[in-house]
Amino acid sequence: MVSSTATTLVFARHARGNVDLVPIAAVVILLANLMVLVRLGVIAAVVSPNLLPALLPVLGGGLLAGLAGTALFWRDLRSDAALPALELNNPTEIRTALGFGLLYAAVLFAAAWLADYAGNQGLYAVALASGLADVDPITLSSLRLFALGRLAESPVVTAITLAFVANLAFKFGLMLFIGGAALSRKTAVGMLSIAVGAGAGWAAFNI
Repeated sequence: MVSSTATTLVFARHARGNVDLVPIAAVVILLANLMVLVRLGVIAAVVSPNLLPALLPVLGGGLLAGLAGTALFWRDLRSDAALPALELNNPTEIRTALGFGLLYAAVLFAAAWLADYAGNQGLYAVALASGLADVDPITLSSLRLFALGRLAESPVVTAITLAFVANLAFKFGLMLFIGGAALSRKTAVGMLSIAVGAGAGWAAFNI
């Protein structure tokens, strides 16, 4: 719930240093990325509950497909395997909070400006770019613009979906670079199933 990116980085490093940890690192990374969908649902419920029903097909589709993909790796886990320690910084530290606030403000400005200047395509470009780093700022800014009547329901759902898929692709690249080929192969099916599930949910919403 705190940071799927930090979890991905920590366990990718552990998996590269110890090949025996690849199975559990893969499951932990997949579960951490599934929690992003849960977090987005909580954010939508708090910030813009009227939009939550429209987001549920995307969130639910990604969650169900991702859980199915993750379940494939449970059989490879050993109950006696040594678990690495997961060290995360306090997310409420002032530097972290200020950094997120600045990113949120920049994304909100860019999303509002490009939505006016370039229409939905501008918003989608911001979603793809900002989603590489963090999916929360574009989600919050899109929900805020929806609440203000600046954006319609469909572009907001599309922007959040694009940001989430871009974020998954970025973290898969991190795993390939930091965790190595063994971990990337192990998580490829699970990550793809999450993305396909979210995409299928988006398609169902737009039918």
